[in-house]
Amino acid sequence: MRSVSSQLKTIHHMERDAANLLTSMETLRRAGEQTQLYIEQWSSLNVLDYTLAQAEYQTRQADYLRGKQRQQTRRQTQQETEQEIAQLERQAELVHDRRINLEAQRQGVQSLRQKDELEKQRNQLDVRLVQQTQSVLAEDQRVAENIRASQEIAEALGDATLLDGQSGITSLETEALAREVSGTARQVVRELHHLVQRDFSGAMPALVAELEQVQSLQQAHNRWHGFWRGSEADEPPREQLAAQLHSHRARYQQLTEQRRQKQLEIERLNANQANYPAYVERALRAIRQYCPAADPRVLCDHVEVKDPRWQSAIEGYLGGTRFSILVEADFEAEAIGIVRGLPGRDNRARVIQGAKAARDVARTSLDPQSIIHVLGFSHAVARAYLTASFGTVVRVDSAEALRMTRRGITEQGMGSGGYSMWRCDLPDSDLVFGAAARERALQAKLLELSGVELEWHQANDRLQQISRLLQAVDRLRVVRYADDLHAIVETHREIGQIDGLLGQLDLTGHQDLESRLQTLKAEQLELETKKGGLHEKLGEIRSSLESIDKQLKALSDLQEQNRERLDECEAALQELATTWPDFDVEARLQVADEEARDLDVAIARNYRHELEKELQLAQRRAEDEVKAHNQHCRPADTIIYPDFTGDYDAALFRAICQLQRELDRVYNILKNNILVEKHQQLSELKGAFNNAFVTHLCHTIHQALNDGKRQIEQLNRELQHHHFGADRETFRFDSDWIPEYRDYARFFQEVVKNPLLGDEATLFEVELSEKSRKVLNDLMAMLLDEDEQRAMRDLERIADYRNYRRYEIYKEVEGKPPIPLSEYGTGSGGQLETPAYIIRSAAITSAFRFAEGSTHLRMVLVDEAFSKMDETRSREVIDYLTGRLGLQLLFIMPTSKCGPYMDLISHEFVFAKVPSEALRGELRTRVLVDRKRCNQERIKTLWANHRRNVYHQAELDFMQEFAVAD
Repeated sequence: MRSVSSQLKTIHHMERDAANLLTSMETLRRAGEQTQLYIEQWSSLNVLDYTLAQAEYQTRQADYLRGKQRQQTRRQTQQETEQEIAQLERQAELVHDRRINLEAQRQGVQSLRQKDELEKQRNQLDVRLVQQTQSVLAEDQRVAENIRASQEIAEALGDATLLDGQSGITSLETEALAREVSGTARQVVRELHHLVQRDFSGAMPALVAELEQVQSLQQAHNRWHGFWRGSEADEPPREQLAAQLHSHRARYQQLTEQRRQKQLEIERLNANQANYPAYVERALRAIRQYCPAADPRVLCDHVEVKDPRWQSAIEGYLGGTRFSILVEADFEAEAIGIVRGLPGRDNRARVIQGAKAARDVARTSLDPQSIIHVLGFSHAVARAYLTASFGTVVRVDSAEALRMTRRGITEQGMGSGGYSMWRCDLPDSDLVFGAAARERALQAKLLELSGVELEWHQANDRLQQISRLLQAVDRLRVVRYADDLHAIVETHREIGQIDGLLGQLDLTGHQDLESRLQTLKAEQLELETKKGGLHEKLGEIRSSLESIDKQLKALSDLQEQNRERLDECEAALQELATTWPDFDVEARLQVADEEARDLDVAIARNYRHELEKELQLAQRRAEDEVKAHNQHCRPADTIIYPDFTGDYDAALFRAICQLQRELDRVYNILKNNILVEKHQQLSELKGAFNNAFVTHLCHTIHQALNDGKRQIEQLNRELQHHHFGADRETFRFDSDWIPEYRDYARFFQEVVKNPLLGDEATLFEVELSEKSRKVLNDLMAMLLDEDEQRAMRDLERIADYRNYRRYEIYKEVEGKPPIPLSEYGTGSGGQLETPAYIIRSAAITSAFRFAEGSTHLRMVLVDEAFSKMDETRSREVIDYLTGRLGLQLLFIMPTSKCGPYMDLISHEFVFAKVPSEALRGELRTRVLVDRKRCNQERIKTLWANHRRNVYHQAELDFMQEFAVAD
């Protein structure tokens, strides 16, 4: 009873501990929900700030573009007005010319028309001269640009390693052409603006003299341009250079991506998170999206190598298995279905069979050198999986020992399995088991990042150099410097000829055309009036343009501020992703940019206000839940809540993210490690309690009740043919259930006969009747009672099968109803002593278990035997005890009363105490023992002869009395 009570109390305490764990887990779950909600709300708040900034930027940008459109429209109107003014001026000029002609005709001067023709040609030559001069100035700039580009090319080609041995570009011809073009800076014409002056004819001889040098300059520049873009070679040097640029740009982009990836990995390691393969990341996202209740986790986050010497070898041996996915047992099939449905190679992730691994590992015994002994686990499924899968992998000291090991590893990073050996170590940057490994990986990643950044900077410098070289080559132009200068010289010669002709004209003729001149004057006045009106309109347009320019300037300044604000919001999102790597910056930015196009700012600001309130509420609830957890948790599971200064800023977000990870760590330890162990211990204890309670208690009491019943039946069978006394009395035992104990008996019977108890179910799980369940609850309450003494008294009373029935002995006499001895108060002493011996014999029979077979001890000792019984009844009792029950009877009586029983006994011991002649210690007496062995046959014969003599003497005495009477 004490053992069963102790086991049940242990189970009760463990169930209470498990309930406390569940309460803590529920508190942690709620706290985790609040911190996750805070993280999501903070992320949404920052994304909304970015969206608002983007919407503001786009709105002002649209305003700016509309302003630019209005500006363009006004400028178009201004241009049209200016064109109208120019058209009026041309019309006025025509009227003026016609007036001049009429005046010339009036005067009768024929030579005026020749003069006008020559002046017209001269004006055309002046215009052509200006155009040619502009072309020469442009060519002069092209030459200067070619010279500057050539100098840059020559400087770049001075680095022999820049073009990776492109001999077509780095040849001596290239260097010579570059030097030649660079040297043409001395051959350009100075003071080109004098070419449009009318007195330029004095400088013509000097310009003609410079044409030969300019011609050689033009040829040198065009050869240099043709070298880079010529079609004589299979691939022009410029295309070779472009290919080099493309190659270096691809290398730069590759290094940029490597650098970004390394930075992300370092950010995850700084956030105490391992780096998973991309297909594992995508599988985790898919499972969390479509089956959040599966609670997917990665194996490597719950394993730690306790001996760093074996870290690299063990992780190398496990390889990609380290990134297997752990899910709740009920969702394993659904999880692998989700992974299988992923596109491409994203469906390579493994989902662990946790439930099967837990069953199989129960039958596994580990070698003392198994790698499992140097691993620590924070997840029971991780332990079961690695034990079942890699528990047979052992640690050996050398390659020689590894040679004969079925599955093993060495500290140096060599492994064996499948009758082969291989290298299985990993670099520090790939280690993921445990915080120490992640720290080593972080340092290795930092070194790798330094190397990648060095290459990245070098690739960037090389890319910029080649890009500048290609830009310099692309700036090279074909020049017509000498050709345009030659055309200017020819134009000046023609102008000189026309000036000579104008000087030879005679303008003495005249003719009167007064009337026509008056008409032309009136027309000219009208045109001037229209011109005045257009000039006023042009002034208004220019004033409007000035106002628009000011507005655009203000919008431009505002956009600079909006751009800075937008950049700050984007930087905040980038920093958020650094703190919480699960935040997908690019995707959220893309969505925010799309939402910003049609954003209702008023609604968005109201939504932001709601987000702030939810954010603050989540922070307070998380703090309350953490405090509630800390009040009842184990000291090792205490969680430190970050100091809250009242500012909801990035610092608090980082603290909340760290708190979320800590909550998840403690929750995982409680749920998947400690609670699993508690359940396993509870299962074992419940099994032991079930065995003890059912087998040791229920079976024992039930068996004792059945044995008692069988004992009574056995006694009744023995007593039914045994008659006592002159009335031929018989006795029988009977019993009735005591109501209180009847329910207990039914409960024990139901438990014993329930086929499910044992392997299939325990007493805590099996279905019982309502009465039996009540009895079980009462028994459990007794077993758990804090007052152990009272509980033990009650339980011992229930465990004593004798208390279950009310027993009675019935005396039966032929022709009379049975008389219960409990109510038999009128019988004589001998009549009452006979049932007493029957009761005692029943007690002896039960105690010695005669019904179960032969027993070695079959003796009974009776003192003051048969003192109240007559001889006949005494002899019947002795015969019942010795003959029917087979007992060895030792009874004690005075010598004077043993005569009638001498024919029944086999041994007689006569004890006599007599005075002692000498002291024996302190005793003055001594005890004499006379042992006799009786010949029962002889005694019976003597007793029969004596009986006959007594009978004969009695007859004689009787007859003598009659004779005296006569």
